[in-house]
Amino acid sequence: MHTSDGFDHLEKLLAIVKSDGLVFAFSEGIHNGSQLSDVQNVNFQTYQEPLRSLRHSLEEFKLCMAALDTIKVRLAKKIRNLQKRCTPLVLEDGIQRVPDEILAHIFEAGHHMSEHSEFAVRVSHVCGRFRQVSLRTPLLWTRLSSEHPSDQTEAYLTRSGQMDLQVTLADHPGDKFRSFLQLMGTHSDRWSRLLLLMDPDDQEVIEELGLTHFPRLRFLFHHFNVEPSGLRWDMPLLSQFEGYCSQFPLNVSFSFLLQLTSMKICFEDYVRFDMTSLAHVLYKMSNLRNLSLEFQDCDALAVDADLELKTPKPQSFHIDSLKITFRGSVAIDVVISLYAVLEYLAPSRVDISLLVHGALHDFLTGAGIFSYSSTIGLQFGFPCNLLLTINLLLKHCKFLRSLRIEKSSFNAFAYIPPKWPHFPSLRHLQFYDCIMEEENVEPMARGLLGCEDLESLEFISCRKISQDFLENLQDELGEGLSWTL
Repeated sequence: MHTSDGFDHLEKLLAIVKSDGLVFAFSEGIHNGSQLSDVQNVNFQTYQEPLRSLRHSLEEFKLCMAALDTIKVRLAKKIRNLQKRCTPLVLEDGIQRVPDEILAHIFEAGHHMSEHSEFAVRVSHVCGRFRQVSLRTPLLWTRLSSEHPSDQTEAYLTRSGQMDLQVTLADHPGDKFRSFLQLMGTHSDRWSRLLLLMDPDDQEVIEELGLTHFPRLRFLFHHFNVEPSGLRWDMPLLSQFEGYCSQFPLNVSFSFLLQLTSMKICFEDYVRFDMTSLAHVLYKMSNLRNLSLEFQDCDALAVDADLELKTPKPQSFHIDSLKITFRGSVAIDVVISLYAVLEYLAPSRVDISLLVHGALHDFLTGAGIFSYSSTIGLQFGFPCNLLLTINLLLKHCKFLRSLRIEKSSFNAFAYIPPKWPHFPSLRHLQFYDCIMEEENVEPMARGLLGCEDLESLEFISCRKISQDFLENLQDELGEGLSWTL
């Protein structure tokens, strides 16, 4: 029989389905072979009934299935092609149906998701409608830079209305830079975010042009060390400071430190790091709520034996969050000194990212900052011993209730003991985007959830763990086990 025969058989089968219904057409004991073909298959003539009819029907239905498979392949290809053609048209139609007010909100969301001014230019170049909506959306045009041409700066200022501005100062202070500052100076009362990417030695040009009063400035980013004479501006609303290799001079007061609620600084590539300078700054920040410090490739600690620093009492200052990141190569004396400086803090949440080579014991012990934290987040750059990690934390964190480990992997041979110990204080354990093997997860889950104290064990976006595995494990261990894959 040819392929076309299968289509003929399929057509007759569909006619039976249409007239008598699916149930009748495919009921047990109903053999429609004789109804699907007018030609008897001579191969089955030697068989006795009912084998002859059964074999004949089997052959007929196989032909129907072959025809269906051929059609299915062609249909799938046709559907894919139609979807490819429909997708851009559907998107275009959907966008056309979106009111301009909603489209403007979408543009504003895209603006907040980006960091620079390119988004505004790109979205305004898509089509005429996008351009009109973007030009009527002032927020898109609030990011200005000294690297922009003067005509672009003027256009952005016009389009931004009276909204707060983000200003980036990055050039060497030549004529173009001065022209930019002179133009922006008339709008200094709108500066809310200032990024100082220029050489600190060149910042004096800002004062030379009379720019010392920034009534709306809330955020300041500073590149490299703060000069003793720098940042002597009137910034009554400044609350956030971020910096890169931004150390402050000793024995110099900066009044804005008293009003900061958030500080985030990355220190990178230091032969000798001055921890005393950092402590001097932190101890003056009486309104600090969130602190983030990153250390990358810090080889040793600079020691000033002649300088005495009055250290606050341990755990005497409450803040909301503390985040510490060690990256690359960080000397252990830098780590120990940092922990000693930060021991005065009592953070509600601590996040530690150990993206370094070295023993966990050196980075997780002797840290008083852990003592009163109820919530801790950890990230490891290299495979670690999970049980040792939890034991170290709970040994030094008597009040730890919630532990989150993210973007980490673990030593398979060391991360599942024969029997998991009891952790009486721990209530919630979460793994996010970790690489974990099912054969190791199962005994860990049994051991931890077998204790009444642990209320939840959660896996979020953890690779190598299947839905079926977790469902079967949950059936046995209960609702304390949860996941989002």
